[in-house]
Amino acid sequence: MRGRAVRPVDRAGGGEEAIRLTRCAGTWLAEPPTAEEQARIAAAARALTGQRELALALYRDQAALDAYCVELFRDPMFDPLHIGPEVIRRIIDRLGEPPVAEDDAAAFSRYLQQAVLLFALPNPRRLLAAQLRRYLPRFTEAENWQAAVAIDYSAFRTSLGNEVTPFLAQMTLAGLADYYDELPEE
Repeated sequence: MRGRAVRPVDRAGGGEEAIRLTRCAGTWLAEPPTAEEQARIAAAARALTGQRELALALYRDQAALDAYCVELFRDPMFDPLHIGPEVIRRIIDRLGEPPVAEDDAAAFSRYLQQAVLLFALPNPRRLLAAQLRRYLPRFTEAENWQAAVAIDYSAFRTSLGNEVTPFLAQMTLAGLADYYDELPEE
């Protein structure tokens, strides 16, 4: 009887699985977090508990919060979290080329949703959420509470849900763009 192939994965972020899933190779996110970094992440999470009022205000307008998250994750600092070429190739092999969205934005949105759901299974979701949470200390230490709440919110939704979160959608969209930008000119 054959068992499942089990790959050791550091659920705190970084490592071989993160490199395979994202474009973090050669960046600080490629390595698992040190004990010091994990302590900073925990301190950042504790600091967020003091921002409950802001969080509740943001949660009241879900559409505005999702739009803010999409804008936030367009920042180049999140480039290492773009979905990597190996995953993008699997998506294209399975779904075909993405539709050109000039006339039919709905078709592209459906494609993007299907693409996310192809790879965003529980373990990749948890790993991506852990990688995203590694950004929390930057924002709490700078007292950029709106961004910190948005990151924490996005990490939570990504890790526990089965939805296409703004974070997953933006990282997949950016991964597709990176993939096509790297193709040789014909």
